[in-house]
Amino acid sequence: MTAIFRKPARITGRAKPDLGDAAAQARSEKAEAIVAEMWVDTDRQRAILLAIRQYMRLCKKLRKRRGTAIPGRRLSQFSQAGKSAIVERLIAELEQEAIAAGEEHNPFRVIHITIDTRMSLKMLYQEILNRLADDFLDQPGAVGLRVTAEMAEKIKGKSTDNVKIVEQRVEEWTAKLGVELVVVDEVQRLVTKPERALADGDLDDGTFFTADATDVTKKLQGFLDRGVVPLFFIGDETSEVFFKLNQQFAARLGDPLELKPLNMGKTADRRQFHKFCVEYDKELRRHGAIAAPSCLPEPDVLTALITASGGHIGRAARIIEVALPKALARAAVTMEAYDLSNAVRSFAIGLDWVDHDPFSIQYVPVQQIAAEEAEPDAA
Repeated sequence: MTAIFRKPARITGRAKPDLGDAAAQARSEKAEAIVAEMWVDTDRQRAILLAIRQYMRLCKKLRKRRGTAIPGRRLSQFSQAGKSAIVERLIAELEQEAIAAGEEHNPFRVIHITIDTRMSLKMLYQEILNRLADDFLDQPGAVGLRVTAEMAEKIKGKSTDNVKIVEQRVEEWTAKLGVELVVVDEVQRLVTKPERALADGDLDDGTFFTADATDVTKKLQGFLDRGVVPLFFIGDETSEVFFKLNQQFAARLGDPLELKPLNMGKTADRRQFHKFCVEYDKELRRHGAIAAPSCLPEPDVLTALITASGGHIGRAARIIEVALPKALARAAVTMEAYDLSNAVRSFAIGLDWVDHDPFSIQYVPVQQIAAEEAEPDAA
C-alpha cells in the first residue's frame, strides 16, 4: 500500500450546490439549525459540567451567610475546543431539570457574558445588567418575578450613572433574580499581546493588562471576597498569561479545570472519539437532519477527523457543522468524506487547526497506482 494525496470522491449528489434546488436547500437549512443546537455527551465535557455544578452547590451553601468569601473557578483551553458549549449545555440542562420536576424555571441562574477588548469596569457591570434586563424580558423569573419593561429600566438604570451606582445595581439584581453563577468568557482579552508572551516565555516582553483590566480584576476579586456572586472564568490557551500576570487573583480560583484534547496514540482516547462520532451520527438521524447513516463511524474518517480537529471534540463538531449542511445543499443523500474534506480545506486549515487535509490521504495498492499511470498511454 502506498499513500497518495487525493480528494475523496463524492458518492451521491452534485459537486456543488444548485441554488435552484429548493428541496436540497430546505434540507440544508434544517440540518444547519439542528447541528447548531445539538449536544453529544462525552466523558471529558461531562466531567467539567459536574465540576461546575459542584462549585455552584458549594457557593450556595457559603452564601447563606451574608458576606462570606467564596472561591472562583476557571477553565482554559484551545479556541473552539468546546468550552463555551459546555456553559450553554449547563444552562439548557438546568432548564430541562426544572421543567421535569414541575418547578418554575429561573432563566437567571447562570449568566454568560463575554469580555470585549478594552472593556472597562463600568462596561462589564452594564453587560451583566443588560443580560438580566434584555434577554429574559417578560419571561418568568425566580420567586415569581417577571422582568417587565418597567423593571428592565430599573435594572439597566441611566447611561450617566457612575460606576459605583452601576456596581450596586449588579449586587442588588443578581441577588433579587437568584443568579447562582456568572460566566466570564474570553478573559484573555484583558491582556495585550498574550501570544507573544507564550511564544517568548517572557511576560515582560510587551505583555501587560489592558487599560481597565486592573480595575476589572480587582472588583471581580472583591465580588468573590464579599460573596456577591460565584464567578467562572473561561479563556483560550493564551488566557494563562492573564492569570500569571495576576497570581493573587488566580489563587482565589483554585485548580484550573482542563478540557484536554484526545490523544490519537491512546487506544482509550480513540475509543472515546469513536463513541462520540457514532453517537453524533445517531443523533443526526434521530433529529431528522439525515435519513441515512453518515460517514462518521468509518475507521478512515475517524482517523482523519481526529487529525483535523487535533483531538478536540469541540473542533470536530465545528467541522461537522460546516460539512453537513453543504452536503445536503449539493443534494447528497448524507454527509460523505468528500464533504468533510471540503470543510477542512475551507474552514479548519484557515484557522490553523491543521496544515493539510487528512481526508485526502488515501492508501492504495501499488499495482493500482501503476495501472492508473499507464491508462493515458494505453489510450
